[in-house]
Amino acid sequence: MTEATEFEAEPTVPAFDPEIVHLIDQAAHLVEDGTRVPLTGRTVVDGEGLLALLDHMRQALPEDIRRARWVLEECERVLAVAQQDAEAVVEAGRARAAELTAESAVLRQAQAHAEDTVAQARERALEMRAGARGYADDLLARAESGLKRLLEEVQANRAQLGPPA
Repeated sequence: MTEATEFEAEPTVPAFDPEIVHLIDQAAHLVEDGTRVPLTGRTVVDGEGLLALLDHMRQALPEDIRRARWVLEECERVLAVAQQDAEAVVEAGRARAAELTAESAVLRQAQAHAEDTVAQARERALEMRAGARGYADDLLARAESGLKRLLEEVQANRAQLGPPA
């Protein structure tokens, strides 16, 4: 439903039918204008006039009742539309919250994976550095050993040659 056509407008419906209000006022005047019975607190009224007014009220009431029912039905319809709209908003909010939660979970997983990858890379770099140092030390130790042997041979050869003349 579109917002512009959700409400069926009926011509302005007065809260009370002026005719009913007028008839009630006439009934009140009948009682006020009636003859008071002393010491009883009672009033004698024109019975025919009161009955005629009551008949007019009976005829006017169905229209007021119809209007009141229309107002009540319209209120219920508006409330139902508002309830549907509210439920739609709540459901959209729940869906968005679930979506954000899922995105957040994926983001947390990606961050955890990235942190694991960085930690593994650092560990591997440390291992490679240690391996490279060990390899370099081994090469230098072999070179030192080879140079010691060569030095020993040079010294042995010099000793065989004797002192310089």
